[in-house]
Amino acid sequence: MEADYTMEKRLKSKVDRKTRLINRVTVGVLAMTGVLICLYSVMALNVFNPFAPPPMPTLIVLPSPTFTLTPGIPTWTPTSSPTASPTPGPTRTRTPTLTPSVTPTFPPTPTFPPTSTPTPRATKSPWPFTAEVTLGTPQYGCQWTGAAGHVQDLDENSLIGYPVRVWGAGIDTVVTAGADTRLNTIYNNEAAWEMSFDNHPKPMQIRVQLHDPYRDDHPPISEEIIIDLPGYCGGALAYVVFTQNH
Repeated sequence: MEADYTMEKRLKSKVDRKTRLINRVTVGVLAMTGVLICLYSVMALNVFNPFAPPPMPTLIVLPSPTFTLTPGIPTWTPTSSPTASPTPGPTRTRTPTLTPSVTPTFPPTPTFPPTSTPTPRATKSPWPFTAEVTLGTPQYGCQWTGAAGHVQDLDENSLIGYPVRVWGAGIDTVVTAGADTRLNTIYNNEAAWEMSFDNHPKPMQIRVQLHDPYRDDHPPISEEIIIDLPGYCGGALAYVVFTQNH
């Protein structure tokens, strides 16, 4: 029993020593931590900085040189020279100017409206109708030779029913202006007429004349038109326009 108590006492004493050692180490660590905290606080407040940069060198300002006049040398003082005063010349007397008189104002010239120019008419001839002939290519191509045309008044209005005598190269016939609606469509006129002489171009001479439809004897009312066809396609159509002139 006594031996157990002694052993227990020794074990307890050993544990107490370890506990005291640990407590001392802990107290030392806490103390060092406090010291470090104080040191960093001092450095943060810039009270003490062991790593501060070295101070900048002091800039030496040299004295500026001063200029001292040497005694004994007299200074030159310029003397003012008299200035010549210009003599005033005679004063020019202004000549009187003429006062402009009042310019009379005339009333504007009246403007009259332009007069209309009458449309020129065809030159009158002894015949009631005059003729104009144009040579060209037939409407049917180069497989046709003959004469065609239409009848109109001074204002180019179509005149229907006028007989046209066409003769020459073995043909002598009378055609009526505007009687064939097919020809009116081909030549784009309501008083058109046409007479074919051959189915290909060839040189020939034909004659055309307009007659009066209102008299029983149907006298001519235009001069006799003589046409020479050249014999090629570009002149195989003789287009005759009869225009009333009075």
